[in-house]
Formats: sequence, C-alpha cells, structure tokens
Amino acid sequence: MSYRIGTLLNVNGLEAKVIGFIQYENLQDLGKEWTEYRLQTKQGERWLSCDEHYREYSISWPANDVRGNIGPEWHKVDEGTQVVRKYGGAVDVDPGERASFVEYEDESEDHTLSVEMWSDGTEYSKGEYIELSDIQEVGFEEPPKQKNTFSAAILILVFCMFFLSSCGSMISSISSGIQSRRAISKYLEQSSSYTYKTSLTGNEKQEATVYYYTLQSTTDNVAMDIIGAINGDTESVTQKDDKTDSEIAILTKKEYCLIYHPEGDSNTVYVQISDRKYNYTSDNEPYRSSLADSHWYRSHYYSSGYASDAGTYKNSPSAYSMYSGDTIHNIGNGYFDSYSNSIRQSSVNNRDSSGGGLSSGK
Repeated sequence: MSYRIGTLLNVNGLEAKVIGFIQYENLQDLGKEWTEYRLQTKQGERWLSCDEHYREYSISWPANDVRGNIGPEWHKVDEGTQVVRKYGGAVDVDPGERASFVEYEDESEDHTLSVEMWSDGTEYSKGEYIELSDIQEVGFEEPPKQKNTFSAAILILVFCMFFLSSCGSMISSISSGIQSRRAISKYLEQSSSYTYKTSLTGNEKQEATVYYYTLQSTTDNVAMDIIGAINGDTESVTQKDDKTDSEIAILTKKEYCLIYHPEGDSNTVYVQISDRKYNYTSDNEPYRSSLADSHWYRSHYYSSGYASDAGTYKNSPSAYSMYSGDTIHNIGNGYFDSYSNSIRQSSVNNRDSSGGGLSSGK
C-alpha cells in the first residue's frame, strides 16, 4: 500500500491530503521499513505511519507540551535508530539522514508517544493506532508544478542592475513580491484556517488585525503553523514563561504577531498581527486579552523590537518614549526559536520543511 503526493484521504473521519512522505529503515532490524506520510488537514499537520511489516498503522501530530516530561502513564515499547531511505514532497530530510527514536504506549495500548533525537534537536509527537480500514482513499489533486521563482527573481535583478539604468521600480516590485509571500498578515488573510475577527486602530494611521483559529487548538500548534507558513523567516519567537499553551510572540523584520487565548476562553486561539510601526507608535492592549497578557505583550515588544524600531521610525512619536515597565531577557527562548531556525535553514536549501519526520518507529 502506498500513496502518491496529492492523494486525498479520509483517515478515521479526518479529511487529509498527502503532501510528502519519508521511508525509513530500522538499523537495529535491517530490512524492516515503514513509510510516514505527511498530511495537510484542517486540524494542522498530521503524519500517517504505515508499517506493512507488522501491519500497524497510526496517525500522529506534534506534541510540544511533552518537552522531555514523560509521565508514568507511558511505557517504552521500542527504540532504535531510523535512517531515511527515500523521501518526496514537502519534507525536510536527506537520504541517509538518521535519528534515534524511542516509542511509548499508554496502558490501553491505543495511544502512542514518540521521541526522535535528530542532529539538530529532539522532536515529540503523540498519536493513536488505527486500522487499515480507517484509511480511505477518496480522490487525488495534481500537485502544483514547482517554479524556481527565487532564482528567476535573482536573474531579473542581475539583468536590471547591469543592463537597465532605469530598473529601480522593477527591482522594488520584485523584492516586494518576494517579501509579501512570507508576510504573516498575507498568510492569515488567505488561509482557510483563520477567520477575521476585528481590527484595532492605532496612531500614525497604523492598524492591528485580529483573527481566530477556526478549530480548537493550542497556541503552540498555531505558532508552528504560522512559522511553517513563512518558512521560519522570523527574528525571534518567544513563549511567555516557556509554558505550554501560553502566549507566544513572533517578531519578524516587518511584523509583530501575538498568539493568545482571549480572556476567559481557553478553547479559542486569537492571532493579532500588525506592522511593527503600530507597536512603536501605539500602546493599545490586544483585543480581549487578559491584563497579564497585555502587560507581557508590551514588555516583550519593548525588549525585542523597540531599540531597532527607534531608528527606523525616528520621525514618528513613540508610545515607549517614557516606558518604565518590565524588561524581558529571555527573548527567543526555547523550542519555538529553534524550530523556526530549522524551518528557515530548510528554506535556504530550497526545500519545504516539515521539521523532520514524526515517525512511529515500530
């Protein structure tokens, strides 16, 4: 059983599209192979593991809340070293790349916890076993042909620089197009996973826009979705107090993004996005945020972006000129900044990134 990139599946009631795959071999059990399919779903990234050797199938998702804290409810069932034999589509691996893995199950033996130790970091995923009959192939979408737009843009720029004396506006237009494809605001506006909620007006004709994630989720998973969408093109990603499902701030060259739960509603995730000039010139609280989250939001911007923005927007009055609040020192802390770095490095290598396979390793 195998699935082509573009195959549409229904996996235990979840609609999904195959966007990549990785075939592994267990070096502790040579000849034993399994395939991981990277799935695009409305609930975010999923991985479908198909182990024909043992007739075992599972579906899994990133579990950043684990972070090495594996409780007594989990018992180890397998471990070893997996090596990539084949890959295709939107995955970030090379043939021969390897990782150590440890597999756990809960007492019911229905749920899984996987730990993968790659050269550039450790990844965790949780999942559940399914039956082969739970996997239904329902259609196919031809993958779009890849265009090397980056290389084409470089050629055009070089041509203009050397042969056209009046190509300044063309260069600006091309550069703007490349930039916009990585803007968080553009992704939120175009993605079906986010719905517009409201806009906040600031000083200097600046505006912040608020979206909500259409499914029940954590701030962690929403942050990973956004980071992946912009190819890790961030300056820093910081989670408040480094606590799972707490407020997360993403700072890019041009934008400031806050991912948070509205006050009194832990089942909904809001995303507020603005140009950095909005934050430099305005001290508005995020929409429906708690007092503590609002305080952290402002402190984080002052600590992460204000100093450089003071030079960029020096002709505009700043809302921070008399700031005397807290300063945050752990900017770009922990898991998410590392995750963003790995996505960004993959983008530099002209490959779509998955952040590594989340294998079942059975």
